[in-house]
Amino acid sequence: MRKLHFLLDGDGILWRGSKTLPGAPEFLRFLRERGHGYSLVSNNSSRRRESVAAHLTERGLKLSAADVFNSNYLAGRYMSDHHAGDDILVLGQDELMQELQSWSLRVHRAEDLMPPDVLADPGLGIAPFAADKLAVNPTVVLVGIDTSVNWAKIVLACRLIEDGARLIATNRDYSFPAEGKYLLPGNGAVVAVLEGVTGADVTTLGKPETHLVELVEREKGVPRDLMVVVGDRLETDIELAHRAGIPSVLVLTGITPEPLARWPENQKPTFIARDLLELMSRFDEFFANATR
Repeated sequence: MRKLHFLLDGDGILWRGSKTLPGAPEFLRFLRERGHGYSLVSNNSSRRRESVAAHLTERGLKLSAADVFNSNYLAGRYMSDHHAGDDILVLGQDELMQELQSWSLRVHRAEDLMPPDVLADPGLGIAPFAADKLAVNPTVVLVGIDTSVNWAKIVLACRLIEDGARLIATNRDYSFPAEGKYLLPGNGAVVAVLEGVTGADVTTLGKPETHLVELVEREKGVPRDLMVVVGDRLETDIELAHRAGIPSVLVLTGITPEPLARWPENQKPTFIARDLLELMSRFDEFFANATR
C-alpha cells in the first residue's frame, strides 16, 4: 500500500484563533498509525518553524520543526537565494526578522531607519522619508504580517518601492480566522495597499505559489504524486493543489464554511469534508485508489 503525505494548512484546519479544532490531534495520530506522513504548510510568517512546533506540541498537535514549512522559513531561504547582499526593509514580526538574520541577510526595520518622533507622527508629507534622510535606502521591501504596522511604515515602504525597490510578500491572505465567526486582517491587506499606491508588481512566496510544495519535495523527498493538500481557503490551498497537480480536501472549519454552488476556475477541491472527524471517517472512501 502506498503511503501518502498530507500538506496541512494550520489556521482553520488544525486550530482557529487560540483554540485547537475538534479532531485535529486525533487526525494526526490517525495518519501516524496508518503510516502516512504530514507537513504543516502555512502562509503564516509570524513564527519560526521551531517556535511553531513547540507551540503546537503544547496544544497536543505532534509536529517537529522539520515538519513545518511556513512562509517565515521560506522567506529566509528565498531571500538568501535571490537577495543576499541587498539591503531589505522588513515589515514583519520579530521572528521573521530573526529568521532572516539567521541567513546572514542585510535586513532593516523602519525603527532602525527613522527617528522615533517621525515614526510616531510623520505628518502627511514625503520629506521625512526622503532618500537623504535615511542612512540606508533598501532596494527590497519584504512584507509579512506586522501587528505594529502604521502610517509611517507604509509611507516609507511606498517611497522605496516608487524609487525602484522590489516588493515581495510572504503571502497575500487578506484575512485569517479568529475565534467564533470573526476574521482578522491578513498580510494581503497591507500588501494590497502598497500595490495599489505604487502600482508595483508583487512577488508572492506563499500559497498558491508552489514554493512550499517544492520545499517539501526537496527536504522530505516526497514526490508530488503522493501528496494531498488539506485546507480551508480556495484561493490559496485549493488553487495551490491545482497548480502543483495534487489532489485536495476542502475542510469547512475555516474561511470557506460551506460548499459553493459554482466553483471558481482552478479552485474546485477533489474532496470536501465538514471537519477532520469526517475526513477520518471517509478516509478510505476518498483515498482508496491513491493508496493502491
